[in-house]
Amino acid sequence: MRQSPHSLRLRLTGAVLMPLAALVLLFCIITALVTHDTEATTVDRVLIGSVRTLSLAYNSPAADRERLVPLVIHLLRRRARPVVLYSVYRGKTLVAGDPALRPPVDYRETWDGVIDRHRPATFVNAYRETPMVRGYLDPADAQQVTQAAYLRSGALHGKPARIATEIRRVDGAKALVVIQVADYMDDRAAYERTFLQQVVLAGLAALAITGLLFWWAIEWGLRPMSDLTRQVDRARRDASPTFRLETPETGPIEMQPFVAAFNGLMARLERATESLRQFTSNASHQMRTPLAVARVQLDVLDRYGPTSPQGKAALQDIPHAIDSLEQLLRQLIALARSEDQAGTQLHPFDLAEIAATATGERAAQASADIDIGYERDADGPLMAIGEPTLAAELIGNLLDNAIRYNRPGGTVSVHVGRRDDAVTVAIDDDGPGISAADRDKVWDRFYRVPRHNAPAGTGLGLPIARAIAERMGATITLEDGRTGRGLCAIVSFQSVPD
Repeated sequence: MRQSPHSLRLRLTGAVLMPLAALVLLFCIITALVTHDTEATTVDRVLIGSVRTLSLAYNSPAADRERLVPLVIHLLRRRARPVVLYSVYRGKTLVAGDPALRPPVDYRETWDGVIDRHRPATFVNAYRETPMVRGYLDPADAQQVTQAAYLRSGALHGKPARIATEIRRVDGAKALVVIQVADYMDDRAAYERTFLQQVVLAGLAALAITGLLFWWAIEWGLRPMSDLTRQVDRARRDASPTFRLETPETGPIEMQPFVAAFNGLMARLERATESLRQFTSNASHQMRTPLAVARVQLDVLDRYGPTSPQGKAALQDIPHAIDSLEQLLRQLIALARSEDQAGTQLHPFDLAEIAATATGERAAQASADIDIGYERDADGPLMAIGEPTLAAELIGNLLDNAIRYNRPGGTVSVHVGRRDDAVTVAIDDDGPGISAADRDKVWDRFYRVPRHNAPAGTGLGLPIARAIAERMGATITLEDGRTGRGLCAIVSFQSVPD
C-alpha cells in the first residue's frame, strides 16, 4: 500500500511538541500531587490553629470568656480560609456550635488522669524551629489540656469531614470541655480540582502557543530550502547540465554540504553528458567506416555479380568489414560494462595464477612468430585486492594490445611481482612502442597513434583497460620496454596486508 508523503514542518513540530506535551503532563501530575499535599497541610494547620485559639478562649476566666468566645468565632469566620463548622461540648451538653459535630467516641466526661490519648498534631517548619509545648508557645496554656489538638477523619451531615479536636479542663467545671473544628473534604477536593483545571488550561495554552511559534520558526528556518527549491524548479523548466545551486555567503552552514553534494552531482552529470556526447559522436564515426565498406562491396556484388573478379574481391573484403564492426561493438560493450561499477565486490585473489592463466590462453591463440613468456619474482601466491574475472579481462586486454601492435618476430613477456606496497603485473613488448608525447593521448577513446602500416583497431583497448583497473582500485602506467624498445604496461593492485 502506497503511503502518502509527510510534511517536514508537521514532523518537526510533532518532534518538539510531543516531548513538550509529555513535560506538560508531568508538570500537571507533579502540580496535582504538590497541590494535594499543600492543600491538605494548609487545611490541617488552619483546623489545628482554629481549635487551639477557640480552646484558649474557653480557658479564659468566666468574666472574659463571654466576651472572647464570640470574638474568636467571628474572627474564624472572617479569615482567608473561614472556619464555620465547630462545636463545644461540656460533658454531653452542647455549649456552642453545631450539635451534629459530636465528641469523639473515646471522649470521657471527666478526666481519668490520661494525657494525650491521641498523638498531638505536629507540622514541620523548614525555616525555623520554635520550641513549643504540645503545640503551645506558652507552657501555661497547655497545663489544663488533657488531650492536645489532633486530627481525625469523620463524617458530618452525611459528608466526609476532617476534624480537629482538643479536650481541656476548665476552672469551675468538673466535666471536660471538648472543642472541635471541622472542614468538609469535598471543599478541599473542589479547590484542588479548580486549581488543577487552571494549571491544565495554562499548560495547554502554553503548548498551543509554543506550537504556533515553532511552526513559524520552522517556516523561517526552512526558507533557504525554499530558495533552493525555486532554483531547481527554474532549472527544471530550462534544463541545463551546467546548472549549479547558489547560496548566499550568509546562508546556514547546514545547507552547504547539501549544496556541495548537489553541485558535485551536477558536475559529474555534466561530465557524463559530455562524455556520452563525445562517445556517441566518435562511435557513430567509427562505425560508419566498416558499414560504408560493407555497403560499397555489396554494391559491387550487385553490379558485377559474385563470379566476376570484382565480385570475388568484394566477397573477400566484406568479412573484414564485418569483423571490424564486430570488434568495435564488442569493445563498446566491454567499455560500457567496465564503467558500470554497481555491485563490484573486491576481495583477495592470487594475481600470479590469474596472470599465468591469461598468458597461457593468449599464447595458444597468438601467431607463431610472436614469442610470449611468463615469469614471477618468487614462488607462492601473490595476493592482491580486486575481482578475479575483471583482473583476467584487464590482463588479457593488455596482452592483446601487446601482441597486435608488436613487430613480426617480436616478443611479449608477462612479469608478476611486488613494487613498494603494491602487487604488480607488467606486460612488456619489444614492438614500436608509444612515444612519450602520445602516452597521455592513448587513454582517450578512439584515439590511435599515427603510424604507417599499423594494424586495424578501434582505439578503445587502453581506455577499456583503464576503466577496468579503476573499477578495482588499480592503476596503469606506461613505460619504455625493459629491453630499451617497445612498451611496458604496468598494472598495480592493492596488496593484501600480511
